[in-house]
Amino acid sequence: MKILQSTIIKLNPKIFLIINFLVAGIIFSLSLNSSFPDQNDYLALAESILNGKFSSYFFLENYYPATLRSPGYPLFLASILAIFQTSLFVKYAQLFMYFFSIILSIKIIEKLSESQLSQYIFIALSTICIQIPYYSALISSESLTIFIIIFNIYILLVKDIKNIFVNALTGFTFSFLVLTKPAFLLLPFLLIFLAIILKSNLKNYIFIIIFFLLGLMPFSAWNYANHGVFKPTTIEGMATIAHMGYWNFKLPVGYKSQFDDYQSSIVSDFSNPFIFSDEEYLSNVISFENEWNQINEELDILLSPSYRIDLAYMREDPTIFITYPSNYIIKREELLNAVIIENIKKDPLYYLSTRTYNFFRVFFTGINVSNFTDANSFFEKLKMILAFAISFSIIFCGFLYSTFFILKNLKTVSSEILILYSYIFYTAAVHVPFSVQARYTVPIHLCLLVLLSIITTQKNKL
Repeated sequence: MKILQSTIIKLNPKIFLIINFLVAGIIFSLSLNSSFPDQNDYLALAESILNGKFSSYFFLENYYPATLRSPGYPLFLASILAIFQTSLFVKYAQLFMYFFSIILSIKIIEKLSESQLSQYIFIALSTICIQIPYYSALISSESLTIFIIIFNIYILLVKDIKNIFVNALTGFTFSFLVLTKPAFLLLPFLLIFLAIILKSNLKNYIFIIIFFLLGLMPFSAWNYANHGVFKPTTIEGMATIAHMGYWNFKLPVGYKSQFDDYQSSIVSDFSNPFIFSDEEYLSNVISFENEWNQINEELDILLSPSYRIDLAYMREDPTIFITYPSNYIIKREELLNAVIIENIKKDPLYYLSTRTYNFFRVFFTGINVSNFTDANSFFEKLKMILAFAISFSIIFCGFLYSTFFILKNLKTVSSEILILYSYIFYTAAVHVPFSVQARYTVPIHLCLLVLLSIITTQKNKL
């Protein structure tokens, strides 16, 4: 083993890096014609920004400010489309961000690991994890989020944290991360909690939080001006998705919700352990639809005649999400939150068990049994198998390994390792209330690979 390690280390790491980039380029090229479900909605928001507004339907006579999307990724799209006027350049920009993310990850490893072998392990793992460059070819916020997270970690762990300018840059990158993926709102507070426990650089983390909050002020002010609510995240989505997340396992495979406008449907997943009888499924469907019917009945009076005309137009294009008036969305989120709480009180054991399952399940891509069975070509089936095999063996098992490593070496593990793990743990934990989507953890895949490459070369490994 030592002979093999010494042989690998003697090789120029740039050779392996070039192979990584070549593989990423091939995956990118093969995926260029792929279309992400939210693509048209993102592009509509980017176009609205170029026209001085922020709405998927900015061209209508009545103005409906965006309620579902935060402005981070649409701003990124708009900045590129303003120059090149084609989404193809967006995809190439995302590919270069992938390359840069890989280089920054190696810099992080150089700083935190004494073994050069860690760099080779990281390059090997990131080359195998083809799902990461795959997202570069999609009009999707995942690639941008991956880059922001790696850049943020690079500043936090490689640069001098005692420098106020480094604190400012770290805080503002956290802000842009939240504007791209609102779910990361509480991550900086988890890190300052960690700093308190470790008694390490607490003053600087306080500065980071201050700059982070300052960076969120413009969008909070925009929300207040347009929706009457001063908050740094969108006013729509969390309660609606969490409500579907509660019912997800209780509804039968193939069921499509007609209520939330997100085209939510129940897919067959071979790893799903929660199975009900046909009678229970039927009863659950009735309860689910009754909840929505009661909520919609209460909300109906909030829709004006002029909006109903615009709503009919919005429904013509299912690829762009419907934008409702602010008071309608705020009331709907409030009602859904109340229903979720009542449901949890009625069946706490079900909720606890499904949320525990969700925490681990988001680390790997499942196989949709129906799609796999209906796939006509061997290549289509192979793609599904590879997506599952790679994410399960490297991402899911890698998370388990890193968790056991930290628990075993909790007293001696470095603060940097704990910080890296915090990003990963937080991402899984914050998505626990929602329906299972492996895409939720894609933004921290590189972070996890960095962590794995470091701890697998340490003397106190498992």
